[in-house]
Amino acid sequence: MKRPKGLVMLLAGGIALLVSLSVLGADDVIRILATVDLSGVAGNIGPGYDKGMRLAIDEINAAGIKGFRKIEYKVIDMETDPAKFRQKLLREIETWKPDAAGGAALETTIRTACEMAPQYKLLNFVGGHLSMTKYLPPGEVPLSPWVVYYGYSDFFAGQFAGQFFEEMGCKKVALLAGDYDWGYSNGIGLKYYWETHGKPFEISPVIYVPLDKTDYSTEIQLMKQEKPDAVFIPYSGSGWMSAATQLRDAGAAPRIILYCTTYSNLGGAKVTGAYGAENIYTLADHDPTTDTWYTFVRNWKAAYGEQSYPDTYANNYYQLIYWLKAVFEKAGTKDPETVLQTTHEVSFQNVNISPMGPMGPDGENLGAKGAIVQFLKGASAEDPSFPLHTALVRTFATPDLTSRQVLDLVTGYEKLQPGADYPAGN
Repeated sequence: MKRPKGLVMLLAGGIALLVSLSVLGADDVIRILATVDLSGVAGNIGPGYDKGMRLAIDEINAAGIKGFRKIEYKVIDMETDPAKFRQKLLREIETWKPDAAGGAALETTIRTACEMAPQYKLLNFVGGHLSMTKYLPPGEVPLSPWVVYYGYSDFFAGQFAGQFFEEMGCKKVALLAGDYDWGYSNGIGLKYYWETHGKPFEISPVIYVPLDKTDYSTEIQLMKQEKPDAVFIPYSGSGWMSAATQLRDAGAAPRIILYCTTYSNLGGAKVTGAYGAENIYTLADHDPTTDTWYTFVRNWKAAYGEQSYPDTYANNYYQLIYWLKAVFEKAGTKDPETVLQTTHEVSFQNVNISPMGPMGPDGENLGAKGAIVQFLKGASAEDPSFPLHTALVRTFATPDLTSRQVLDLVTGYEKLQPGADYPAGN
């Protein structure tokens, strides 16, 4: 039976429309893959990353995204294992086809992102701070614009720690850090400040701990013998959140305990507990006195419960997702090269002390600012159930240097060595 010509054309047009809608439906969804550590030695910080991203995506989808229908979000546990990270990320690239991925916590796993992101043209994001020694031999990984960071270099974090210790009149400073890239680079920054500012204090002892270690009693005995009046504690793995408590329990807590940026906010203090966290300081990425921070915490509690609080880099990942939204809206496409170029053009800020972007030539957030906060006795309005509140101590700006310029400074620079002498200058 011969079909009328008009019916044939109508059927053909309908099929074409269905095909175009199908293609549009696949292309107007932004897929973000969270590659976080929910287990393994960094399992104590990965959950906060996931919650920060999830909260931002829920808010964005409720409000709408210009040019796109929604963000789809998927989280996979990297288990703090580079081999499993590689295997799982490759599987998702081949099957789920994410448009952006991120959330690796430690330099041991971020190395995998640095190797795979350029190969597959997959924008990878790190809400934490840029660690430099993974770019140095032996075993260096390539700098790449495909891996973007919110935070400034750990080389600068160590310098800010040194400046703070000098301002606080410290005479002897200890380093208690994880035995990996992040610990080394923070220590290098501390040593650089010490050497370029007249060696204003003694550095001793220098201690690096395995990331899977939870009991620091041996290290704390050394601290008791040395009697520093300050200690700098970059991320050290499974026992990190309890380090301050262990120092207090042993009667070895110095006058000043300064955690690195990863500790970040009152959420870290809640994990440590009021006894361990009272009066300690941390490098931070937010100003706890702002209305924006208060609103973020209230939204967090509405989503996760009144006893919950953002910890580690949760606020960084929250802001970073909003920045990604702005990048995709400006790009108007999911084409990887166009999106990458747009990262160098877009800036966004809500809950953090610095904007995210525009990114530098190798994914660095040029000129990012930082803060130091302290946890003091007395509950806060945003968390009245916890007996400590956060006080802003000071802010600081980072030098406007690219990653390659920072590498020029640290290349060949020896890390702080356990047992070596770093006496104060005359």
